[in-house]
Amino acid sequence: MRSDIQFRGVATPVRVVFLALGLAAVAGCSSQQVEDAGHSLATDAPAALGDVSIAAQVEAKLLRIDADSALHVAVAVHGGTVKLSGKVKSAATESGFTAAAKQISGVKNVDSTLQVDASLPPASEQARDAGTVAAVTGDLIAQAGINAFRIKVNAHAGVVTLSGNVKSAAVKATVLDAAKHAPGVKSVVDRVEVKS
Repeated sequence: MRSDIQFRGVATPVRVVFLALGLAAVAGCSSQQVEDAGHSLATDAPAALGDVSIAAQVEAKLLRIDADSALHVAVAVHGGTVKLSGKVKSAATESGFTAAAKQISGVKNVDSTLQVDASLPPASEQARDAGTVAAVTGDLIAQAGINAFRIKVNAHAGVVTLSGNVKSAAVKATVLDAAKHAPGVKSVVDRVEVKS
């Protein structure tokens, strides 16, 4: 199994190079342009794979430091430069995230634009809210069919907010009723508009 993973890791950039060469040839490029494109992809592919690896390692470290904050942080890596953006619970978490990213092998620089927000919800609450959104969305589709795709569902601590538009007052009533009876819903905020 291990050798298969290593083989795929090596073969993927090679496949990308051959695909690019084939597409360039079909597009009518000169043989020199095809050769230059193949060389560029062959040299850039390992760097791109390195950036992906760095991003995965940074994200894993952030989760170990503070899972609640890590869910609100975006990690982007280009050429060994890590960019952290989003929100964290405290200044200590922000400095811990930055220091952790700097410790990853291959990281050249860390650019952090993290903002402190002490009111970030814990991961368990976020999971509950995501479950509520899924339940409400499922019930809306079951009751209102295609009309449900025009409705955006948000949830926070059992309070569901519905926004969007529907074609009739009857469809709106069906949507609201379905949301009120979905599992985990305590109340519904109605921001649904009727537009024929």
